[in-house]
Amino acid sequence: MPSFFKKSLELKLIAALVLILALFMTLSSVMETWLDAKGTYQIVFQQLDTLANTIQKSLIKDMRTGQSSGVQQILEMVGTEKGILGVRIFDEKGTILKSFDRSEIGKVVAPAVLKHVKDSDRDFLDEKGGQRIMHILHPIANSPACFGCHGREREINGILSIEFSLGPTQAYIFDHNKKTLILQFLTIFLVGLLVYVLMKRYISGPIMKMKAAMGEAENGNLDISIPVGSEDEIGSLQQSFNSMIHRIKKLNLENLAQHEDIIRKEQELKLQEALSEQNRALEAANREILEKNRYYLEMLSFISHELKNPLVVLKGYSSLLLKEDLGELKKSQREAVLSMEKNVDSISEMIANYLGLSRIERGELAPEKTESDLVADIIVPVVSDFEEAADRAMMTLSVNAPTSPVGIYADKALMRAVLGNLISNAVKYGRPESEVLVEAEKSGDSIIVSVFNKGEGIHKEDLERVFERFTRLDNETTHSRKGTGLGLCIVKEIVELHGGRVWAESEKGSWTRFVFTIPV
Repeated sequence: MPSFFKKSLELKLIAALVLILALFMTLSSVMETWLDAKGTYQIVFQQLDTLANTIQKSLIKDMRTGQSSGVQQILEMVGTEKGILGVRIFDEKGTILKSFDRSEIGKVVAPAVLKHVKDSDRDFLDEKGGQRIMHILHPIANSPACFGCHGREREINGILSIEFSLGPTQAYIFDHNKKTLILQFLTIFLVGLLVYVLMKRYISGPIMKMKAAMGEAENGNLDISIPVGSEDEIGSLQQSFNSMIHRIKKLNLENLAQHEDIIRKEQELKLQEALSEQNRALEAANREILEKNRYYLEMLSFISHELKNPLVVLKGYSSLLLKEDLGELKKSQREAVLSMEKNVDSISEMIANYLGLSRIERGELAPEKTESDLVADIIVPVVSDFEEAADRAMMTLSVNAPTSPVGIYADKALMRAVLGNLISNAVKYGRPESEVLVEAEKSGDSIIVSVFNKGEGIHKEDLERVFERFTRLDNETTHSRKGTGLGLCIVKEIVELHGGRVWAESEKGSWTRFVFTIPV
């Protein structure tokens, strides 16, 4: 048999004999000490518990007879008994309701006492002023039979606390028993600890370390090493285990590096292929969209341009008919011609908007800026063009602008288109027998122009949306008016090309104002 295992067997036998002897020697004294301490404790506890029950019965009796003032007298009387250090009744929050010492009423008991109440400890030991104190906590409540006299709101419901001094003799017994128990259990603990240390050091310790290391290796943790504590068989086994883990870790790192390199290359290749495929698809889709958009714009421009001349002729003949240059018209004939002229104007406006959109899409809407007078060159001509339309709509056109020239550096034709679109909308959606007011003023480095009309107005959440292309608001007024929803979009584009901005203001059901600015 190897020397290591012989030594381990001898240590086992010696440790077992020492442990058995220590347990045998202390067993009888431990039992005696435990019984003595427990008996003393039980006697005192029973006496105090009997006293608590007696107090409770007295309190309930007094409450039944309506003598609630006797509660305080009972506590003061019990507090005069020998060995009693305190008698109190307090609620769940610790506030003292009744006490043998009247000066304590309303105060709060010690936190340690409240902790025992929460832990439901009926009794516990404490030290105060060098004395060993026994506490008893007794739940106390008056009987429901008492409620008839003083009402439920005055029921006594709390904890009865009694503090009792054990005295020198009883304190000595408790101290002696406590020291004896501590000494005996300390002896057993030291003997057991000695056996545990010897066994752990020579046999179980190294084996458990190797077992734990093997478990770590099985879970993939190879950053482990067992310290070699001896030169015997256990130490040789520990050295072999460390060498094996080192070789496995080296091979694992090499395989992991190769595997990660392969995965990375595969991912890069797949990503490049996916990106190339997406780029090809996007390029093909973009070419198709551009081609379709080109055809659409060319067709739109062609159709709009071809329709202009016939509409001009229709507009001219309708004007001649209305002026009765070609003969007097009956009422029904005039109404028919007015309807025809209205539709011609609507189609003309639509064509102008589509042509404008075509120019925007193709990037051809470039302002040709010149020095002009805002009032004389832009506002007055546009207002004059819409006076007849305003008369037919039973509305008046007014201008509030400076009488002196207001210089502006802009494309006159485009600025007339902007103002004409806003006035056209004001006349189209304004309330009959109301006023359309065009205002202009210079403010700092900008010129501010606005068109105001009374009408149904615009919801606050739609004030930004009206400048989007093909946007028409959903209300009764817009449903009864024809339009493309492009006019305000073109207005915004033209104003921003001049470096300005445009916005709408409105009060729903009352009025609307469109405002734009142009830098001087």
